Amino acid sequence: MKLIRYILLILLIPATPAGAQALAGGQVQVGNPSILIGDNGQVMIGMDITLPAAMELSSNRVATLTPVLRTQDNSANKVLPAIWVYGRTRSIVQQRERSVPSDAYTVLRRKNGTEQTVNYSARIPYEKWMNGAELELLAAVRGCADCQKEESTAFVTRAHLERYVVKPAVAFVSPAVEAVKNRAEEGRAYLDFPVNQTRIYPDYRRNPSELAAIKHTVDVVKNDANTTITEIAIVGYASPEGRYTANARLAQGRAEALKSYVMNEYGFKADLFKVNSVPEDWAGLRDYVAGSNLPLKEEILSIIDTNESDFDVKEGRMKALDGGKVYAMLLQDCYPALRHSDYTVRYVVRGFNVEEAKQIIKTRPQQLSLQEMFLVAQTYEKGSDEFNEVFDVAVRMFPDDPTANINAAAIELQRGDLQQAARYLDKADAQASATLNNRGVLKLLQGDLDSAETFFRQAQAKGAAEAGANLNEVAEKRKDEVIFGK
Repeated sequence: MKLIRYILLILLIPATPAGAQALAGGQVQVGNPSILIGDNGQVMIGMDITLPAAMELSSNRVATLTPVLRTQDNSANKVLPAIWVYGRTRSIVQQRERSVPSDAYTVLRRKNGTEQTVNYSARIPYEKWMNGAELELLAAVRGCADCQKEESTAFVTRAHLERYVVKPAVAFVSPAVEAVKNRAEEGRAYLDFPVNQTRIYPDYRRNPSELAAIKHTVDVVKNDANTTITEIAIVGYASPEGRYTANARLAQGRAEALKSYVMNEYGFKADLFKVNSVPEDWAGLRDYVAGSNLPLKEEILSIIDTNESDFDVKEGRMKALDGGKVYAMLLQDCYPALRHSDYTVRYVVRGFNVEEAKQIIKTRPQQLSLQEMFLVAQTYEKGSDEFNEVFDVAVRMFPDDPTANINAAAIELQRGDLQQAARYLDKADAQASATLNNRGVLKLLQGDLDSAETFFRQAQAKGAAEAGANLNEVAEKRKDEVIFGK
């Protein structure tokens, strides 16, 4: 009796144009193996099993090709219906007796010299152990009365039954046009004055460096062709040391002195300036004490916070604490910093076209409006590093703007930084359709499908175009949880 030349089941690299995977010796080929999971929780197993023309099966023999899905440690398995291949004589007997094996996927007569292919497809209920399981093909050849039985097994593929990964659509908001781009540069100067004087001496103590800092702030704006200065505001402060009336004179006089200095340096007109003063910086004193470890700290704060309208009386009460020791510490460590001049250079910025804005955002992003930044972002591929960076810059320049925060949240949701996205959403317009949509995305990514659906339906009712697709994502994830569990 002529035996089949049967060599099976060492899987080689797919190489044929049809995607077939040839088994060693060329006796059997398995092509297009796949293991997928359907919406109904059914695992779908498919492959093309080919008997090449060169494979010969003697007339009295029968071969079975049985797919088996099993865990790597063989702790669980599922045997699938087998392909029964009969030699000519065995096939005639089988047809005469009309006997079909109970485990048969299909029965065919081997036509030696002819290539025969079975497009194998089976469905089985999903079980947790199946993810990562191996699909093998068990081959067996038997003679008459099951004599001379030969068996061999080969690996076909591994099951990667991935859970459904949601692909939510975030919403971006196009900012409104900023009609006039008002901007400001701010600073604080600690100019030194001789006791009880209001005249600025440029070379006195720290004044050279302090005045240079002021001039630098003005120069940055004045020398920029894109900006026009509209106002320079100066507020002078004195420390709460000595008589209140004297301090009021010093604070105002020193602020006026700084105004005169800047006017003379640049030739600005007087009406460009706005000058005010705070006779005694009690707010600054309170901040210092609250953040300190001073003895009698609470007593000092109580004096500062009292409703006493006479500031000289307040000062007297502080002087009396601990025999004046605490007051002496304040004079040395705190009061010098309370004598300062705060200045603000206000200006307007001209509008930019998109190409100009793409350059400005790299050097002076504060000169752009949110709308100009948004238009810059549209020139980049959505989701690219350049696209994302624009919105990062936008929220950094406009940290309290609701639109900037909505868009920044969208970027963080795409990056997967859910904590940062939540922080941005807390600063967005809670009832805006884009905010509702993006909150839904946040909940979806956190696995809270009920809350996600609620937000998406609210967003959809307010016209969010993305909400419909996101509701579909919720539905798909619900199917996934039915199959895999939460």
